[in-house]
Amino acid sequence: MIKTLLNMAHVDEGTKHCTDTIRLVFADLAVTVHANEPMLLAALADYYRSYTSIEAQATVALDLYVIEQEAAGEELDWLAVPREEGKQGRKEGYIDVAGGRWIKKFKTGMAFLQRPQKLLAIGPCAANLAQIINFINNQFLNLYLRHDFTLGHASAFSVNGAVTAIAAGSGGGKSTLMLRCLENPARHFLTNDRILLKKTEQGTKAMGLAKLPRVNPGTLLHSDRLRHILPESRQQALAQMTQAELWSIEEKYDVQIEDDYGAGRVDLAGNLERLIMLDWSLNSDEPTQIEAVDLSSEPDAIEGLRKRPGPFFQGKDGAFIDLNAIRSVSHYASELSQVAVYRLKGKIDFDYAYELIAALD
Repeated sequence: MIKTLLNMAHVDEGTKHCTDTIRLVFADLAVTVHANEPMLLAALADYYRSYTSIEAQATVALDLYVIEQEAAGEELDWLAVPREEGKQGRKEGYIDVAGGRWIKKFKTGMAFLQRPQKLLAIGPCAANLAQIINFINNQFLNLYLRHDFTLGHASAFSVNGAVTAIAAGSGGGKSTLMLRCLENPARHFLTNDRILLKKTEQGTKAMGLAKLPRVNPGTLLHSDRLRHILPESRQQALAQMTQAELWSIEEKYDVQIEDDYGAGRVDLAGNLERLIMLDWSLNSDEPTQIEAVDLSSEPDAIEGLRKRPGPFFQGKDGAFIDLNAIRSVSHYASELSQVAVYRLKGKIDFDYAYELIAALD
């Protein structure tokens, strides 16, 4: 058991107990996960099974160690990670060490060592598999951010490689609308919450993230396809709530694309053709409508797309950037200069929004 996170010799010694492995490949990145509990690897294999059929030839390989044990580092003096605007409370802390950084999740007790190689996740891992998945996916984000991609806060789907992204702040409905759009069988899931963008001579390249849609119960309750994910008793309780009450619930469920939409419905890359900014409201009396946005006159329309890289981002030189750093609106507008941008406004109506998006095709 690793008790003292800052004793790196002791920490590295602890990795010798991680004798079981699994190799995960996402586009240019291969991650070999080593664990001291085989059940952790089985859970990861099951989670990522929608991605195993995607052809990839990795050029970068990492080793990541997952150690199931009790929480460690509780006694350390963690520096606070700044939160997104409007979010309160103490969520994460960090301590920089030689060549890397420890990041602590206060609610779960998990601790993560971010460094160029031999990354570590330590703590009650089995109870917090979602945080292990996020840690793996952060390595994918890091790889492309180091190659001048820009991080966006958006969901997205693709049709024959042409990507439509849907952006909004947290709780704006982007995941629900993206899943509604997947009712068209020609559309493939690309990403739920993060997208990577890069303008090239051939168009604006978009990379998704190997993370399943993670949605609140209102999304599931109103979908014939997905309602089964909710226990019957929970469905009955939720059915008594108003739309506003459902919208405010923070209770996340994973949607397994492989099971609910069929095999071969997941992509990781494409060309970004269209961006839809959600500017609608439950309280609006206006009809749901979509309009084109000219970024040369309304660059702030894409504010909801901007996203900080976060405490896990480690640059090419191994340095960590200012945690408050975020690319400018003008930078995002420049990256989107080849992309058709729209605003969806008025009252929230996912079915009619589906029709409006289909009409753009």
